[in-house]
Amino acid sequence: MKRWPFAGRKKELDNLVGLARDRLTRGVVIAGAAGVGKSRLAAEVLRHFSAERFAVLTIKATKATSGIPNGALADLLPRRTPPGNTLRWAAEELLDRAGGRALVLGVDDAHLLDGHSAGVILSLVGGGRARVVATVRTGEPAPDGVTALWREGHAARADVGPLSDADTRALLEGALRGRPDEATVLRLYRVTAGNALFLHEIVDSALGSGTLQLVRGMWQLTGETPLAPRLADLIRDRIGTLSAPVQKVLEYTAFAEPVGARTLSALASEEAVLAAEERGLIRVAVEGRREVARLGHPLYGEVARERCPELRRRRRHSDLVRAVEATGLRRREDLVRTTVWRLESGLGADPEPLVAACRLAWAAHDYRLAVRLAEAAVAAGGGTRATILLATVLDYAQLPDRARAVLDATPEPAGEADRAQLALARASNLAWGMNRPAEAKELLDATERTVEDAGRRAEIAVRRLGLAASAADPREALALSGPLLDRPLDPPLRAQTLNAHALALCYAGRTRDALACVAEALADLAAWRDTIPAIVSPLHSTWALCGLFSGELAEMDKAIASMAEAVAGQRGWSRGEGSLALARGHAATLRGDLDTAMDVLHAAAHHETALTVGGCMGAYAQAQALRGDGAAAQETLDAALDRNRATWTGFTRWTALTRVWIAAASGETSRAGGLAVDFAAECGSAGLPGFEFVALHDAVRLGRATSRVRDRLSELATMHDGPRVRVAAAHARALADGDGDALMTVAGRFEGLGLLLHAAEAAAQGVTALRRAGADRAARRAGAEAWSLAAACPHADTPALRALAAPDLTARELEVAQLAAAGMSHRAIAERLHISVRTAQNHRNQAYQKLGVNSATDLAKIFERP
Repeated sequence: MKRWPFAGRKKELDNLVGLARDRLTRGVVIAGAAGVGKSRLAAEVLRHFSAERFAVLTIKATKATSGIPNGALADLLPRRTPPGNTLRWAAEELLDRAGGRALVLGVDDAHLLDGHSAGVILSLVGGGRARVVATVRTGEPAPDGVTALWREGHAARADVGPLSDADTRALLEGALRGRPDEATVLRLYRVTAGNALFLHEIVDSALGSGTLQLVRGMWQLTGETPLAPRLADLIRDRIGTLSAPVQKVLEYTAFAEPVGARTLSALASEEAVLAAEERGLIRVAVEGRREVARLGHPLYGEVARERCPELRRRRRHSDLVRAVEATGLRRREDLVRTTVWRLESGLGADPEPLVAACRLAWAAHDYRLAVRLAEAAVAAGGGTRATILLATVLDYAQLPDRARAVLDATPEPAGEADRAQLALARASNLAWGMNRPAEAKELLDATERTVEDAGRRAEIAVRRLGLAASAADPREALALSGPLLDRPLDPPLRAQTLNAHALALCYAGRTRDALACVAEALADLAAWRDTIPAIVSPLHSTWALCGLFSGELAEMDKAIASMAEAVAGQRGWSRGEGSLALARGHAATLRGDLDTAMDVLHAAAHHETALTVGGCMGAYAQAQALRGDGAAAQETLDAALDRNRATWTGFTRWTALTRVWIAAASGETSRAGGLAVDFAAECGSAGLPGFEFVALHDAVRLGRATSRVRDRLSELATMHDGPRVRVAAAHARALADGDGDALMTVAGRFEGLGLLLHAAEAAAQGVTALRRAGADRAARRAGAEAWSLAAACPHADTPALRALAAPDLTARELEVAQLAAAGMSHRAIAERLHISVRTAQNHRNQAYQKLGVNSATDLAKIFERP
């Protein structure tokens, strides 16, 4: 197994190094579970002891040597043991090996030391003649000589846990020598639960099988995480040999987690459950009013399921069905779980519970399970309604071709209710799956003429409204939604109406009213979730979009947090994942954090099967363009247009904005400005003030602040909600007037909104204006400010930023300026850098002069951003 570079865990490492070198103790004992990376941390700590001053002796304890006196020290001691005090003799031999340098003992797996070796180490450390950096496995017995190290205060004990998701990312970047996308990091983090050893094995196996591959510059896990033989062996070793009752507990939990502890006790025994928990095979926690068991590690389940023979697997599932049904299916999820277990056990199920379970799985956004249950309902004779449900779930799972095949094979029902539902399913598939919105509208119109029931006619009207809103046609959508909202509707229909109405309001610039509609719909979630759970995603998307257009990033963040909670635990809901990624990508782009934008968008933009990835791909292309990579951005945008099955939606507007920045990245700044102005005029005619002002402001960012652009932005600032459009209008006025001071004020206002890239560009334009006005000192100050803002937007490369240069400071002036910005006095700076106080003052004054500032507070503002 190839050794990976050390990465991540910087704070932990710094803390451990500090403990290892602390004058009050004689080292550190690093404790943690198997595989968390204790040995690697210890090795990195030992690297901080210089060979000139310290002699580091490494000692590896093993099970094989744990029963042999001095077994762990055998490689460091002479073969012949003299008579007498062997402990003192061994200690002196180790000291002699130090050759007069300070002795440091690196002991790996110290819990496996034999008693004599542990005594030697304790005597050296306790006597102040050596330092120790040791590792022990938590939950394992250790010799008294080892535990005495921290119990008697000779060394500090530091408990380390699993890798965090950030540590996992850092480790993967180092191992792969490239960036993994965020979805890949999270998948690997979840399946390994932060175990560094398991991560190493899974990554090696995924690279070998080709499921982990480089996709458009980022590493992406494109298939299931493979359970390689070596990894399976490691897990089996960890699990160990199990008694039959404990094996039952592990298997029942693997098939049913989370499962009630009482259910496990009834199926196996109380003693077996306690034994499994003690061995770490399961974790039992109190949730609500009951004790719930989960696997001690996700990979235990993989191995347990793999090793379970088919007949025993069926028996385990049928046992679970009987045990839970005996309690009366008291919890909401019990119906879904027992229905699935019936399928797994071969017991079979009737269509009604299969349909009910499918709806519950759909409401939980478990699309893989919902599709499976719907297919089983159709096979069990569920009829037209089961078939429509299957097609609907397939569509929302972004499998429209399969949905179309199901719908085409469905005969026309005789009853009006089923006929209307089938038409609605076909219309949705035509519009969002087949990119044929005109045919969808024709089908809705034709069906409406044959339907008499007022409730079903309302359903058709709501679907027609959804098409208008999604097409970014707020005028038609608002005309349709008003009458619907004025009449009584059942909760699912009202939620769908509010969803479309909110999107239309957002597109019309009425973001406050749109947010109120979103809030009303989500407040009534329990009343409609089981009927139409799929609109959870578009409601949150509209919520985030309101924050984007208004410039209120805190609103975007609230939408993203709520959406992340809704997406958590989903399976196969690529539309929900895509909506979340798009919102996060937009927010990161506005903040100027283009690396994060590309990280969060990458997996959604390059999803293998999802057909509504166009929005994510378009946003990804824009991030590429803002980084100055026009060719890559154009390639991504072409792929977005090719993949999207709903190009008639608002997607076309985002595409036009992306084309502006692709032209700018390709060096065609004038053409880019012209594209922005032309697109703005198109949006004005379509009644889309949000897109219009964004396009006009893009023209301003590109240096095109004509009187027409300036005046129209001023008009839009009175028509559209939120501060973003007002600052954009001020930006246009300042640039048109060539007012450098006003441009710096605009930069400050954009920074206050969190729109750092906009702030950096306005500041860069302010530098140019001030220089033209002959205000040299103000220009230097503005240049430092613009550089600071641009540095807070890593890799941003737009026309406004290309002329910026870093402050013209020498290395020493930069050091002094940064320390002064941190609040250090001249004397403290002089002591830190080993220079005189006068020299420190001179360097600071030079920095003030070159940066055009007058105080440490001004310096702090410049240096705190990067």
